[in-house]
Amino acid sequence: MTIMGEKVMKLLKLRCNDTDDDDVDELFMFHNGTRFWPPSGTFAMVQATEIPFNTLFTFGPDEGKRISLRDDESPLGSDSLGFVDVSRFEPNGEHSKTFVGGSGGDYTLTYRLGDLDI
Repeated sequence: MTIMGEKVMKLLKLRCNDTDDDDVDELFMFHNGTRFWPPSGTFAMVQATEIPFNTLFTFGPDEGKRISLRDDESPLGSDSLGFVDVSRFEPNGEHSKTFVGGSGGDYTLTYRLGDLDI
């Protein structure tokens, strides 16, 4: 089955502008409430670094996507580092947004919106 012109969001990179903890954050992310990265455990990041992504999400009937970022604080749980909301109505092309609404840290997500023939 082919779906023509499906609107997609492709995550390109995550940049740590400033950590939540003193030197390193142990990160994990959610897409619309479902954990997707890393598949298990956490990913350590330090200030002024970035990592590439090649993760694709289709919008389907959804008008928006929420990417949430958390910092593991085991055994006490985790801290919210905020979220990025993306609307299917944003123009196609590359965008960067800073995570908002968190309790610390400063991270930027870069993504591309466009149409995809699947």
